[in-house]
Amino acid sequence: MALQIRLFKYEEENHFNDLRTVEIDGDLWFVAADVAKLLGYSNPRDAVARHCKTKGVVKHDIPTLSGVQSVSLINEANVYRLIVKSQLPSAEKFEEWLFEEVVPSIRKTGGYNVGINRSETPNFLVRYNDNWHKIETGYFSVVTELFIRLYMRFEKEGYKIPNKAINGKEIRPDVSVGRCFANYLRSKLPDQAENFKTYIHSFPNGIDVEARQYPVDLLPHFIKYVDNVWIPNNAEAYFKERDLKALDYLPKLLKAS
Repeated sequence: MALQIRLFKYEEENHFNDLRTVEIDGDLWFVAADVAKLLGYSNPRDAVARHCKTKGVVKHDIPTLSGVQSVSLINEANVYRLIVKSQLPSAEKFEEWLFEEVVPSIRKTGGYNVGINRSETPNFLVRYNDNWHKIETGYFSVVTELFIRLYMRFEKEGYKIPNKAINGKEIRPDVSVGRCFANYLRSKLPDQAENFKTYIHSFPNGIDVEARQYPVDLLPHFIKYVDNVWIPNNAEAYFKERDLKALDYLPKLLKAS
């Protein structure tokens, strides 16, 4: 098992604190206690238990000044969750330092996140091509509209949503948007929440699932939701877990929304 530990110094109020990152077989992890302390949590263990998802927390033996110790490590997504929940005024400064200096520095040295193959045809594009013709006249689907309102807008700015995320899983923003839009309808337009039909949506791996298609009367609401709700409020967290490169282009989408 390949393991690499890096130490970064975070300056706050004229003194420095340590942040240790651990790269294990190409995956980046952060020492949970370091992150929690830098974000002002008095009880790091409790903070991790309360705010982090368990699938992004692992125990691992690493060398320390006191010898080899078993420590809790968290992934990028859980670091972001601790940032969001932090009451520390400087949490935003820490976030900028981490994602604009630390993580890019690690990438430049090789290893972490170099596994994203940006030459692969994105599954999002494949699924758009394989499914758009299944939508009935007078209806729209999430994936067909997102092709225009997210995928093509990103591509216009110079960014292409890759096939797979840093964790190796396919990037499917339509799944997130679809679920969130359904909740939005239930909350804001409850009389329209069940106003949809289904169609068989095909995935590149051969799996078929039932997906929603909505009447075009709801299209203005969907566009408004994507531009005014999902992109401003959800897109950053979504892509931080999958491909941080997207965050360099997201401000241009926010400006256009």
